[in-house]
Amino acid sequence: MGLVVVVVLVALGVLVVVKGRRRKGQGRAVSGEVPVPRLRVVALGVQGSGKTVLLTGMYRKLQSPGDRGFHLKVPFDQLIELNRWYREVAGSDTGWPAGTTRKDMREFDFGVMTTVGDRAATVFDIGYLEYPGELLTDPDAPGSTAQQQLLAAVPEADALIGIIDGLRVLQAHQGDRRGLSVLHTTLDAMVHCMLTVRAPIAFVITKWDVLDQLHEDENTRLEMVRDLLMEVDGFRDLVTVHSARRVVRLIPVTAVGHDFAVLDGDTVRKRPDGRFQPANVELVLSAVVPDVLQQVELAVDVRTRQAIMAEAQRRLRVGPAEALRTLTAFVAERAAKAVAATAGGFTAAGLALLLESRAEPDPGYQERLSALDEADRWAEEFIQARRRVVRRLQDQVAVFEGRLPASRLRGDAP
Repeated sequence: MGLVVVVVLVALGVLVVVKGRRRKGQGRAVSGEVPVPRLRVVALGVQGSGKTVLLTGMYRKLQSPGDRGFHLKVPFDQLIELNRWYREVAGSDTGWPAGTTRKDMREFDFGVMTTVGDRAATVFDIGYLEYPGELLTDPDAPGSTAQQQLLAAVPEADALIGIIDGLRVLQAHQGDRRGLSVLHTTLDAMVHCMLTVRAPIAFVITKWDVLDQLHEDENTRLEMVRDLLMEVDGFRDLVTVHSARRVVRLIPVTAVGHDFAVLDGDTVRKRPDGRFQPANVELVLSAVVPDVLQQVELAVDVRTRQAIMAEAQRRLRVGPAEALRTLTAFVAERAAKAVAATAGGFTAAGLALLLESRAEPDPGYQERLSALDEADRWAEEFIQARRRVVRRLQDQVAVFEGRLPASRLRGDAP
């Protein structure tokens, strides 16, 4: 396990050096020693698809540890904004929150917190960047660079979220031509942005509650939606081409619950006596880390991983401090380049987290821990805490896939 800690600390250190050159704010340090990686998530969705309501539901669900052992924290100004949207969403006498306007590209900073030793610490960050929906469907305003920023941000993302309006899915299923047209143009715009990137993708079906009428069994309902989406040429091509070498997921969510709103014609209205009970919203962010890990594992061959571990073991014999110094150059010059050529996106941190999650138990861990100085002990506990969070996230995704196997999109799906 000591070997893995060294490799992990080195890979995360390389992340700050290599990735920091490319985009500001990529990582930060805890206690001046342990770098905190930052995952950058880009969310795409047209106007009215429920992006703001989804964002509110995700944070509300994950803002306290519950039985997960981790929670999200945002800067206080963002907390105020999220709470305002929550009051608008959950209030029976208020309308839905206003959507993102062209001037309001929003990036939220979610710190993933857990207990390290006797205090809470951020083990990694998720930057959630949300773009106005009209940038996907309308020409950019004269003099504006917003659309260019969107097109530049997508290939730089560590994970992509495509938000699909469940109401449009229902309309398409019912044969409504306008609903079908909107769904197709939405998917065409998303696929155009996503087709050439290598990051994992989660397509999110919002307003899942309006689709309850399709079938009483949720997985059967999701299969019906999947089959409808796979009839769209571009969507099917994306899944077929990329599902073998990257993660493509379909997550149904209701940010308000199955008994809070009612469909009135083409409008979703709140019920005066409705129960606010979001479902599956936490999976949108919880799947990011496991999906990045699997992306790296799919892209990096076994020989590359074995070479990294063997070299780390050889250099570790000279002592942890010296190994850390020399391994930094090794990972920067060889390991990071090896994975960057194939994995794309969050390569160094993804490799580090992958090594953490695959680490074998260390029988001498407690004895070795007692011999470390205070700084090294903190770093060791920090890595152990992050590993627990990663494994918890992996468990959540495994349970979700077991409950809804149709959520994993594959080109050979019936």
